[in-house]
Amino acid sequence: MSLTIKFSLFTSFLCLSVILGITYLSYRISYRELEQSLGEKLESIVRTGAASIDGDLHDRVRGPEDVEGEAFTTLRQQLRDIKRANELETEVYTFRQEGESLKFVVMTNEKPFVGDTYGIRPEMRVTLTKGQPNHTLLYEDSHGQWISAYAPILDSQGNISGLLEADYEVHTFFSLLREKFIYLMIKALAFALAAVAVSYLLALSVTRKLVYLTDITEKISLGKMDKPIQIEGRDEVARLGESLERMRESLVIAAKLID
Repeated sequence: MSLTIKFSLFTSFLCLSVILGITYLSYRISYRELEQSLGEKLESIVRTGAASIDGDLHDRVRGPEDVEGEAFTTLRQQLRDIKRANELETEVYTFRQEGESLKFVVMTNEKPFVGDTYGIRPEMRVTLTKGQPNHTLLYEDSHGQWISAYAPILDSQGNISGLLEADYEVHTFFSLLREKFIYLMIKALAFALAAVAVSYLLALSVTRKLVYLTDITEKISLGKMDKPIQIEGRDEVARLGESLERMRESLVIAAKLID
């Protein structure tokens, strides 16, 4: 394997390693930024949506028997309006806390399940206790992977009547992340190709000088010292050429003295 190929392979490997490392770090940063931005977007949606929900009306929905009532149908239509206005692909729900669990109250689903139990996630507690909207990072449960956001529903007295939740399913998250990753990989590939080309040209430039010096020194060893050594540049190879030229001149002078 020639020195040109060895040098270009080494520099290409080094450049590719750096580029791939930077790409991976960029991917992880994009992952976190996207995760956070989607959570904040959902949080904004539920904050605005919860403010439009009548907490006193929400308190009137107590169980499955209220599904046909005015309170449930009115609130479900509001939730559907929130879902449609924000182009959400997943269902929207409200909960009421009962002890250490939550009960579904109103939902956008066609088939209601009022009163079904749902466990309290850690991110919900700040909303349930302090009334502060909050959102999760990417998490997984028995139904899939999600990013969720929560906001309190307040009654006319300012008490927390329930909790409004909206979600992004994982395929939404990863489809957006995939777009960013493809963009990063295209940029990385372009830089990698440029690095390979530059490293090859640099290696070729250096090895050409070395091949030239090798040819000259072989001729000198055979007594052919009439041709001066000329290497352009100020790098180590050029200085080596200057040293060989001084050696050649000394040998020429010595040969003339002997003659």
